[in-house]
Amino acid sequence: MNGQTSAKQKNGSVELLRFIFTTIVIFFHINLDLWDQKKVVAVVRDVPVTFFSHGNIGVEFFFIVTGWLMAKTIYSRYIQPGNSPQKGISAAGLSGAGSRESASGTGASDGKKTDLLTETLQFAGHKARAIFPYYLLACALTPVVRLMVNRTLTAQYFLDRLPSLLLLQRVGLGKPFIGCTWYLSSMILALLVVYPLCRRFYHVFTLFAAPALCALLLGAIIVFTGSLGDIEDWFFFTYKTNIRAFAEISMGTTAFELSRRIKGRVRSNAVRMLLTVTALTCLALSVAYMCSAMDGGAGLAVFYLLFVLVVISFSGEGMLCHAGLFSHPVFSFLGKISLPMYVMQTLFRRMVPCYFDKTSQWTQCLLIYLGIVGFSVSLHVLSAHMHGNPVPALRTRFGRLTRQA
Repeated sequence: MNGQTSAKQKNGSVELLRFIFTTIVIFFHINLDLWDQKKVVAVVRDVPVTFFSHGNIGVEFFFIVTGWLMAKTIYSRYIQPGNSPQKGISAAGLSGAGSRESASGTGASDGKKTDLLTETLQFAGHKARAIFPYYLLACALTPVVRLMVNRTLTAQYFLDRLPSLLLLQRVGLGKPFIGCTWYLSSMILALLVVYPLCRRFYHVFTLFAAPALCALLLGAIIVFTGSLGDIEDWFFFTYKTNIRAFAEISMGTTAFELSRRIKGRVRSNAVRMLLTVTALTCLALSVAYMCSAMDGGAGLAVFYLLFVLVVISFSGEGMLCHAGLFSHPVFSFLGKISLPMYVMQTLFRRMVPCYFDKTSQWTQCLLIYLGIVGFSVSLHVLSAHMHGNPVPALRTRFGRLTRQA
């Protein structure tokens, strides 16, 4: 859901997948709101097809992509051949026997020396700043919607939710304004741990430690809790979602390293076709599970299917990607509206059932989704028109108009 910073870096197939999995997660929440996750849309050969009762597993895709983008940043700035040792960690530093400068992780892409702590905070802060404009707007609108649907507001309501304005809801402080934004809080917390590990021990971490940690942690989650979902579960010393985020973002760094090694090395159309078929199969099986009534433990296998899907999609070596099928700007646009769709969904999930309670549940479902998409498109267009954060830009333009008057 959190996009890359440069349009030139956009991968159309990945942006399309962002939109698809955002939609699936939204449908999962709608199913929970309208049907208590019990909606069966069809029965095929005695097998029930649900309305994305396991759609919450779509969040795993975004954790993997977050790790991929983080590893790409580290590699391109500090590891890629051609970067000077002072800009990153030397080969000796990667093996754990580097100089004092390497051990501290000093160096930034602009040549200024920065310690690893500062560098980690800057990276996580950059991610948070990309989220905040839409997120804070959604938090501001949530109490308004609460009043519109005849819910009460008290001082305690706001006091309980103040920590969530800084995405601190997953450290046990207060309650969230928007329940589904646990993902954003867990993501930032996990990045604060994963980034310095990946930055300091890049090759060891991406190729060995990350997949091992991911397998151990996610396996333990399945054994002790039965599924990757259930966001309020506590796992030993923290929320299960935080462990889940750490493990899957770590695995995302491995996805980057694998896709980097694949990219540009496929010469045969037969291999490209095989990669395409594999990616589509992983996508189809993942969506099939999300629409199934299977046990939650199968979510672990789906996570690895999504991992393979990310590796192939980001490599750009599939037949469809190589042919330029996803190069149209519409795919980039769909990826860009995925974040506002995610954070704004609760507004329409609350309003539509209240104001259209006499319509069928399917009609409410359609209205909720169309409202989310339409509002997100409007926000993105407005934000793009104002070149960034819409609130300061709007204030600046209003000031200019006032002075002209």
